[in-house]
Amino acid sequence: MQTGFDIMEYDSSLRKLWAKRLASDFIDYMITLLLSCLIGPYLPFLHLNFILTVFALQGVIWFIYSVIFDTLWGKTPGKFALRIKAVSFIGDLNVLQSIARNLTKLNIIIFLGDIIAGLSTEGDPRQRLSERLVDSLVIAEIKEERKIKAFKIEEKEELELP
Repeated sequence: MQTGFDIMEYDSSLRKLWAKRLASDFIDYMITLLLSCLIGPYLPFLHLNFILTVFALQGVIWFIYSVIFDTLWGKTPGKFALRIKAVSFIGDLNVLQSIARNLTKLNIIIFLGDIIAGLSTEGDPRQRLSERLVDSLVIAEIKEERKIKAFKIEEKEELELP
C-alpha cells in the first residue's frame, strides 16, 4: 500500500501541487483571518475574549468563503493566484460537493488532520480525505501559452509539408 507521503518521495509534480495547495490555503486563511479581525469586535453577542472570537469566526468565514468561490469558479483567490482549481471527477463541482469538501475548514486543526489523513491513506495522493468522500480534487490549471505554442508548431509543420 502506497500513501501520498510515499509517492511524494519520488514524484516532484505531486510535491509541487501540494506546495501550491498549502500556499493557496495559507493565502485564503490569512484573508479570512483578516476579515474575522475586522468583523469580530462588532459582534455584540460574542462575549468571549477577542482571540477566541476571531478564531471561531475565522473558521465560519473560511468555510463560507471557500464554498462560494469553489461553487462559482472552482477556485478561491488563493487558488487563483497559484493557478490551481478544485474540480469534480464528473461534471462541475456542485454546491453539495463544495460544502462537503470544505466542511473541515471550520477548524484549522481538523483541516490539517484532513490533509494528513488524505496523504496517509491509500488512494489518489492529490486528495484530502474529505475530497475522496465527494469525488473531487485540486488540479493545476493548464497554461494557455502551452496550448498556443503547440497550435503554432502544428500549424507551422502543416505549412512546411509539400
